[in-house]
Amino acid sequence: MKRILFLSVAVALLFGAQQTTKAQLSDEEYNYVTMDLRGILNLTMTTNPQVDFTFKTIQEYQHGITRFNATQLEVDATLAWDLFVYASTDNWTQVEAYSTNGTPDLPAEILEMQSSVTSSAPVNINSFTSLLGLANSGVAAGVPTTATQFLAGEVGTGAGQSFDPGTAAANPTTNKFRIDMRLVPGIPATFPNNTTVPLAAPGYAQAGYYYLEVVYSLVEDL
Repeated sequence: MKRILFLSVAVALLFGAQQTTKAQLSDEEYNYVTMDLRGILNLTMTTNPQVDFTFKTIQEYQHGITRFNATQLEVDATLAWDLFVYASTDNWTQVEAYSTNGTPDLPAEILEMQSSVTSSAPVNINSFTSLLGLANSGVAAGVPTTATQFLAGEVGTGAGQSFDPGTAAANPTTNKFRIDMRLVPGIPATFPNNTTVPLAAPGYAQAGYYYLEVVYSLVEDL
């Protein structure tokens, strides 16, 4: 009789434990986690934005002046990118004339530039090349064409037509640009290296103080 009673109690306890497990209460809350990845394109000029050329000797006129590393640029980007360059006007702007002889209408193309980073674009400045003025650059409303000089990438989104995401610190060979600039007036100042746009009559430059604005434009792969 005792054994039967003990077994009955054991069964009752086991059944009660099962009932307690099945009746366990629970509750849940939820997090909704979002992620907003903003595309970043940063172009930084780490040198003085003004580059000066002063011609005051016969030798400087004859052989020209070269400013190595005149401009240094750094690109930090989280997406594929292109970098192109052009003059914001067709001609240099004369601020002051020192003579009445010669023409003050000097095309942007008398300025020669070359980049330390090689571009595969059809039009580039891998070696000393005349910088294209606004009309010749093909740039309209900030949008380039196949006629535009590219420092990196080119028009198109195919393989090899853009540079990969990266930072200047981690990718100095592709994201750091050293731009050399050169002006060679000659005597008289015909700027003979410029073969793109001829000087207006009488065919040589008027002595004076001039400036030209150069635009470097970093854009998402076009």
